[in-house]
Amino acid sequence: MAGKGGKKERREARLRDIMQDAAGNIIYTGDLWRIAGPEGRRQKTMLISGLAVLALTVIGSGCIDADNATGAFYIVLPYIGEVSALFGLIWNAAKLLYPSEGVRTYVLEQAKPRVPGACRIMTVFAAAGLVLSAVYLIRSGAGGNTPDGIAYLLLKAATAALAEWYRRCFLSLEWEISK
Repeated sequence: MAGKGGKKERREARLRDIMQDAAGNIIYTGDLWRIAGPEGRRQKTMLISGLAVLALTVIGSGCIDADNATGAFYIVLPYIGEVSALFGLIWNAAKLLYPSEGVRTYVLEQAKPRVPGACRIMTVFAAAGLVLSAVYLIRSGAGGNTPDGIAYLLLKAATAALAEWYRRCFLSLEWEISK
């Protein structure tokens, strides 16, 4: 019951920031947040670029047709987790990075803690995919497609490293109220 009361209070606080004007238009009257400092625009661009690179590494590794990428269910399962984490990361980061006028308080409170979590989940799944793919490669061989098998391993390592880098960059951000 206590959890529901907290949720209800947050909902009521969010609704206090939404008003209706004389013409019947719904207007948000609460605080708008942006990345703090003069480097905010550069940091925002860097984070958007980082999302694009992460998406390319995850999707790129899924396009490789190597035995150690598709040879067993225990290799495919971490990839599914990786794609799911990528979706969650992009969804929540877009809520924070897309609005040019600023991010509403309730959106910031909801999405900000989810981004580092999605990055960590992606790191874990990419590392698991790397290890399990390497085990498969050692046990069963490359199936005559060694360059693709190595490329797959490299993309898994790159995804894990990029996701951790993105997490650290995001956690270093400071937010301020837009003027």
